Amino acid sequence: MSDRTIDPPLSPPPEPVTEPLPPARNPRDPVRVAVVGLFVIALLFTLYFGRDVLLPIMLALILSLLLRPCVRGLYRLGLPEALGAAVVVIVVFGAGLGAIFTLATPATEWVNRMPRVVHELEFKLGDIREGIDRAREASRQIEQMASDRNGAAREVVVRGPSLAEQVLHQAEAVIANVVILQVLLYFFLARGRQSLEALIGTMRDVDDRVHYAMVAATVQQNIAAYLATITVINIGLGLATTLAMWLWGVPNAALWGTLAGLINYVPFIGPAVMTAVLFLVSALSFDGGVHIFGPPLTFVALTMMEGNFLTPMIVGRRLALNPIAVFVSILFWGWMWGIPGALLAVPILAILKILFDAHEPLKPIGALLG
Repeated sequence: MSDRTIDPPLSPPPEPVTEPLPPARNPRDPVRVAVVGLFVIALLFTLYFGRDVLLPIMLALILSLLLRPCVRGLYRLGLPEALGAAVVVIVVFGAGLGAIFTLATPATEWVNRMPRVVHELEFKLGDIREGIDRAREASRQIEQMASDRNGAAREVVVRGPSLAEQVLHQAEAVIANVVILQVLLYFFLARGRQSLEALIGTMRDVDDRVHYAMVAATVQQNIAAYLATITVINIGLGLATTLAMWLWGVPNAALWGTLAGLINYVPFIGPAVMTAVLFLVSALSFDGGVHIFGPPLTFVALTMMEGNFLTPMIVGRRLALNPIAVFVSILFWGWMWGIPGALLAVPILAILKILFDAHEPLKPIGALLG
């Protein structure tokens, strides 16, 4: 017999012991959850279908928060609030109208150049165009085969409004919205403070009146400071972009600098769109590789410097927002209200964060936003 001992067979590892999850201390009432869900759905429908009315109101409200310090400064100089609001509205819209007239000529030139621009772009992207033409021809042949098999298909032509009618309709809508915006902005600046004080004065509880007065003051101060700071930064970015495009020899440098400053109000998406626009302009204006990639890469460097160093250093952490919340807000309001909604997404998110932080049950949402 051998002296070796036979090891006992290995036993399987013990099963991990998992304790059941403790029940929630404060379970949610299903009826209350359903009511909140229905309220949210109704609110979304209201925001979407009422955008023609709600969009000018929201834009005027946010502009009033930005321009309110100007009216207050004129009041300290002796001008009544009604007269100061009129002066501010006239100056702001006059400056905007002057900028539009100044940039209208180069913008019109680029619009008139669009057919030639498309032809040049197709020539420079010849290989891609040939592939698209082959795919289009193959699709046409498949449709022809299906039409021959099923009989001749009837062609129905639906005549829509002409291009002139569409342009006229859009111009009328823009003029009407601008007039409505001017009137709303004037009343918000001239009578907004008195209306808010009257609303707070209707509250019976003194603590509630003090609380909501402080919330209103916080919204006014923080949003005004935030919007003013971002506006100054975007003006600086626009001037830097104009100088950089002029040094590169890009035509109509002031037009692209102004567009860069405006589109930078939409974080992440705006600079990406502007980079693509500058790449197309460079591809149509230059032939060399360095000159084609130089302007867009210069703009990328400027936006990286602005977004990673300048804005965090100036804005600080007083109203720091979660980048995920910012991106989701841009997508949401852009889907709701289009391009104006995307421009208003960040200010709306900042206002909501301040309001959520001021109410104890909503503080977790405010912490999630930034």
